[in-house]
Amino acid sequence: MRNDTFSIYDGNARGEMSKRLAALLGSARNAPIFVCIGSDRVTGDCLGPLVGHLLVTRHNIGTYVYGTLECPITALNLEESRGFILNAHPGRKVVAVDAALGGSGDVGAIRVRRGAIKPGAAVDKNLPEIGDVGITAVVGSTDFPAREQLVATRLHFVLRLAELIAVAAADCIEWKKPHKLSMTR
Repeated sequence: MRNDTFSIYDGNARGEMSKRLAALLGSARNAPIFVCIGSDRVTGDCLGPLVGHLLVTRHNIGTYVYGTLECPITALNLEESRGFILNAHPGRKVVAVDAALGGSGDVGAIRVRRGAIKPGAAVDKNLPEIGDVGITAVVGSTDFPAREQLVATRLHFVLRLAELIAVAAADCIEWKKPHKLSMTR
């Protein structure tokens, strides 16, 4: 596997993903903004909103998270949301999270890489790119029609991917927080 790709089936994926994300974020002064893309109405596409939900509710990540189960960022509001986020947080790094389709051998792979992601590409949507760092997880195979694959994906599988991404991201943010040193005699 490439150094930017991690498997849901690898017990070391959490730590390695956190390290990779930290390396891509570099020495940014502020915590990144998370933009979690997808629809809560389609099982295979709900990875982003699930990650956003977990970052906010389970991990209380301590930075801005856009795109949750309560308020998802979808194809319908991505362009407007992107504009708002970039204007509200100038100079902040953006980590974009989205589901993807890939070859049958790639299902369960999570890719953490430098650069923007192109949401909706699997279903031929022309949406704006977003992110300085992209996290995509392969939820289904391109061996079948994309829309059918996204609808037929098991929620439990998507939830496992989302939990792994959320905990790795939370670990990364925790590592990057400045810690005050205490002096004792």
